[in-house]
Amino acid sequence: MVGLRRLLIVVAGLAALAGIASSRTLAASLPPCTPTLPQSIASTHFLVSYSDDPLATGYMTQAQAGAVLSAAERSYASYTAAGFPAPAVGASGKTELYVMDLTQFGISAEYCNGSVVEDTSTVTGSSGPFSVDVDVFTQVTSAIGSAPEWLVNGASTWASWRALGYPSDSIADLGPFDMALDCASAYDKVNCSTKGGYENLGGSRWPFYEYLTEKFGPLFIVNIFAASGAAGGDGLVGLQNALAAKGTTLTAEYSAYAAKLLAHGWTAVALNAATPPVSGSPIVTGASTGDLPSQAVGVNHLATRFVEIDRGDGSAEHPCFAATLTLTVQIPSGVGSQPTFYWSGGGSSSVPLTVSGSTATTTIPWDTCDWQSKGYLALPNTSTSADGVSFVVSGHLTVDTTTAATASPPPAAGSTYGQVVPVTSSSVSPAISVFGPQLLKLSATTTQIRLIVESNGEGSVKATLGSLSLGSSTIRPGENDLRFSVPKSALLTLRRSADATSLLTLTPVSTDGSQTGTAVTRQVSIAPAKPAAKPAPKAKPKAKPKAKGK
Repeated sequence: MVGLRRLLIVVAGLAALAGIASSRTLAASLPPCTPTLPQSIASTHFLVSYSDDPLATGYMTQAQAGAVLSAAERSYASYTAAGFPAPAVGASGKTELYVMDLTQFGISAEYCNGSVVEDTSTVTGSSGPFSVDVDVFTQVTSAIGSAPEWLVNGASTWASWRALGYPSDSIADLGPFDMALDCASAYDKVNCSTKGGYENLGGSRWPFYEYLTEKFGPLFIVNIFAASGAAGGDGLVGLQNALAAKGTTLTAEYSAYAAKLLAHGWTAVALNAATPPVSGSPIVTGASTGDLPSQAVGVNHLATRFVEIDRGDGSAEHPCFAATLTLTVQIPSGVGSQPTFYWSGGGSSSVPLTVSGSTATTTIPWDTCDWQSKGYLALPNTSTSADGVSFVVSGHLTVDTTTAATASPPPAAGSTYGQVVPVTSSSVSPAISVFGPQLLKLSATTTQIRLIVESNGEGSVKATLGSLSLGSSTIRPGENDLRFSVPKSALLTLRRSADATSLLTLTPVSTDGSQTGTAVTRQVSIAPAKPAAKPAPKAKPKAKPKAKGK
C-alpha cells in the first residue's frame, strides 16, 4: 500500500488555482482517502463520487461529474497509448475520484493508492483538464512503485503538460532553479517555496523530467519509479540507479540539463521561450583590457544559478573593438559541476568550461560593443547533499584595439566559436521568429504590446494591428525586446468584447528599407474594461418649512 500523499497545485497563469495555499488557514487534518458521498457515476476505468446537495459547499451536477469522468478517461487513453501502465485501482476495481470542497484544507487534491480526492472548483474550472491529467498520472506512478512527493508531483505535472501539448501556461511558473531538485515539503509548510504548492511540492520542476524523456524516451519515467520502489521509496536513489542502468550518472545529466535550460533546443517547444532567471548583478566586461571583479554565487545541492555576463560597458557612444574573454569558475571542494557558457544571440551553441580539479575555464571571442543579446553562465551543483556552497566567478578581458568590431552575430562553434560570420548585407531583409503563444491576451489596462523577436540579421520590424500601423523598431541579430504603443482608439475597439481579436502583423525590413521579408502574425485579444460603478443618486434635501407670517 502506497503511503498517503497530498498534492497542492498552484499554476501561475491559471487564475482559478492561484493563491490557495496562502489565503487560507490550513486545517489540522485532511479528509479520508475514500470519503462517503451520496452520488456516483462510473465509466470503464473510473468511479466519480460527488455531492448533489445545493446546501453543501462543493456540490456538482451529474453533467459536471460526467465531464470529470470523461477527462479522466481521456487521460487514461493518452497515458496507456504512450506505453504507461494502467493507474492503480481502489476497492471498487476502478480508479476512484472523490470530488468535494477542499478549500478549508488549502489543497486542490489529496491522492492515495487507487483514489484521489479532488477539489470541486479546481476540476470544474478552466484548469480542470490539467488537474485531472495530473491526478490520473499520480495513480499511474502508484501502480509502478512508491516514491516521494517531489518525484510524483514533478513527473505527474510533466505528464499532464505533455498530454496537453505543452501550452503556454506550462512555462508560466518554472523552477525556481536555485531550488534543489529533490526539495521536499509538507503540504502545509513552505520548505521549498513560499509562492504556493505548485512550486513547493515539486510541480514546477517538471522540465527536468522533460529533459530525461527527450533523451531516453517517455517510458524512462517508468524506470525511475520502478527503481524508486525497489529502493524502498527513496526517489533520489531510484533516479540514480535508473540513470546508472543507462550508463550515465545524475552528475552528468543534471549538468547537461542546466546547459539545456540556457541553450534550448527542446522538443517541448514552449520551453524554448523560457529564460532562466539570473542571480545577482550582471558581470559587465567593460571596454578595456583588465581583470573582471569576482562574484561569489551560493548554490544548494541539485540546484543551479545563472549569472548574466554583458559585453562592453553599457555605452554605445564610443568605438568598439574585438577582444577575448577568459572566464574562470572556482568550484567548491567536493562538488561535482560542469559550468556552461551560452551567448543568447542567434546561431550560438553552449560552451562547456574545461574542468581541471576544482577550476573550470574557457576563453571565447568577445568584443566591447553594446549588445542587446546577453551571455549567461550556468553554475550547477550536482552534489546530492552539499548546500550553501559558493562558486566564485572571475575573468579577464583582453582588448585588441587594432581590430574594430560591430554588434554582429557571434561566430559558429569551432575550437571555441570558430570563424567570424560576415555581417548581413544592408539590402537583405532578416528572417524573424516570435517567442510566445499564437494568441496574445492583454489586460484591460495595457497600452503597449511587448514581444521577444529573434532575428538572423540587422534591419527593422514594421508592426500593424489590423490595418493600423504601430510603427517600426530596429532589430539586431539574436533576441530583441520590442515594444509597440497601441493608440487609445484601437484599444477601445478591442475592449468592446472579451472575444474581440485583431491580427498583429510583424514584417521584417532590410537595413536600407528596400526589401521586406516573410511576415509573422499573432492574434491579439484585450480584456474588456470593467464598467465604472455609478454613484448612487444623492437624496434631495428636504424643503425647509416656510415661516408663517404674524
